[in-house]
Amino acid sequence: MQKKPYSREYAVHRLTILAVLTSISVVLGIVCKNLFTFQIYYRFTLENLGVIFAGIVYGPLAGAAVGLLEDALSCFFSGGALNPLISLGAAMVGATAGIVSRYIMREHGIVQYATAVALSHLVGQVMIKSAAKMFTFGMPWYGIFIGAFMSCLAGVVEFTAIRLLMRNGQIVGLLKKSGVDMS
Repeated sequence: MQKKPYSREYAVHRLTILAVLTSISVVLGIVCKNLFTFQIYYRFTLENLGVIFAGIVYGPLAGAAVGLLEDALSCFFSGGALNPLISLGAAMVGATAGIVSRYIMREHGIVQYATAVALSHLVGQVMIKSAAKMFTFGMPWYGIFIGAFMSCLAGVVEFTAIRLLMRNGQIVGLLKKSGVDMS
């Protein structure tokens, strides 16, 4: 008997994987926040890894949900206040990755991953989060370029990690168990 695409078993697998991706993003965000923050608005972080991966694999809504949850939990655990504009940027990182992988470039591969990572950082990090930092924290306008440079560095690491994860047979097997079409 074949499972339905949206069966309970698929739902449990998806929620479990999305919870793990959220946890990975929260931990990476907190570690990077503590090690690589140069000022309140300049930091190198890999917190978008799980968010972008969720968007690529499960689509824009799942990516946005992981981004929102990651931002809220990161603020909670680090004792910071939730900033709705920063949260919007985090959600857009995942949503953009999902839009790219679901509607623009459907074939899984190096070009899809690179485009999803690059556009996610451009929209969520460089545009929305930079505007939020300028508005909320008084970041100078040239901080956008510093943030873009940090996003490029993080994007290269995240792209490499996503590519390695998608080449791992066990990871692909888990994704297939949750109903993801890996063709």
